[in-house]
Amino acid sequence: MRQLARRHEVTLLSYATPEESEDADALAAELTVRVVERSATPTKAKRVAQLLSIASQLPYACREVRSHQMQSAIDELCGRVQFDVIQLESLPTGQFSLPAGPRTLLDEHNIEYELLARQSEQERSTIRRAYNRVEHARVRRFEENTWKRVDGCLVTSERELEIIRLHAPGIAGAVVPNGVNLDYFHATDRPVEPFSAVFNGVLDYRPNVDAALYLLDEIWPLVLAVCPQARLSLVGRAPASQARRLRRTGVMVTGEVADLRPHLERAAVVVVPIRMGGGTRLKVLESLALGKAIVSSSLGCEGISVTPGRDLLTADDPRSFAERILELFTNEPLSRELGRNGRALVAREYSWDLAGEQIERLLEALIPQSIGPVS
Repeated sequence: MRQLARRHEVTLLSYATPEESEDADALAAELTVRVVERSATPTKAKRVAQLLSIASQLPYACREVRSHQMQSAIDELCGRVQFDVIQLESLPTGQFSLPAGPRTLLDEHNIEYELLARQSEQERSTIRRAYNRVEHARVRRFEENTWKRVDGCLVTSERELEIIRLHAPGIAGAVVPNGVNLDYFHATDRPVEPFSAVFNGVLDYRPNVDAALYLLDEIWPLVLAVCPQARLSLVGRAPASQARRLRRTGVMVTGEVADLRPHLERAAVVVVPIRMGGGTRLKVLESLALGKAIVSSSLGCEGISVTPGRDLLTADDPRSFAERILELFTNEPLSRELGRNGRALVAREYSWDLAGEQIERLLEALIPQSIGPVS
């Protein structure tokens, strides 16, 4: 949005919690911002709502974001401003009624039904597996129908665009990988703490929770058996119940932090043991931009044009993952080389400037004449 706002009139319509009002005010200096205020749903209430949604044809993810207030805001805004393009930010927004005039563009952060299928494969809970199977069928039906209704799709990898075009052959599309603000994420001279590792991510998001538990229960004990002085930090927003579940002796659970960068910069190794999910991970791109040595699962760096052994190290079983962490603890030249190569890759292929140019090209293809307001 910031890239597009340099040359076009851009309006953001979004939910926001009362705590996010300062963020909205800050963004309003660069583009038009309209907020529909909404508080976060408590975890227990979310679980009840998920169970009650079983009988619905609409995916829970759509029901979760649906509201009369948001639909009214869309109607009011589109009645007042003649937009050329309306960009739907992630699949659940595809449920709202939109005016017939503007072209519609869906930004797919992941192929959502693919994410649910992967979650089901890793789930140990019978109830969760059963729920994910039901939700997978609903999401797949809704997602494939949405592709046929919109004029274009943004995706983060070529593989995802190929899947979409199997169901919507004539759709306009562009591969726009997740980008990084290179001015904000850059290597510093902050001292690294020996034998330290960090995993970062929102810890009320199922793929991140699964990765954290996999790290704590299966990988980290193998690291400690060889290197008892090793320290691990889990950085990111976590409900109190989840934080208690993740705490271990010698493991720090920070909760939400105002600035992620110092935590990453201090770590000798950044770990990304992701086993479910889709799209491309900002956590990998941000750490690469900071020049950090990374150990990731193959899925964790999927969709990013890294070369294992050159830009980062990969491992897909607990023992190999622990061995890669231990290798980087003691091989400083290798850590520095990975960091240099990773930063160069991000600067070359994943900058915000490049992402903005790619999105703008797709918008120009959708609207050949001079582009006006973008929503």
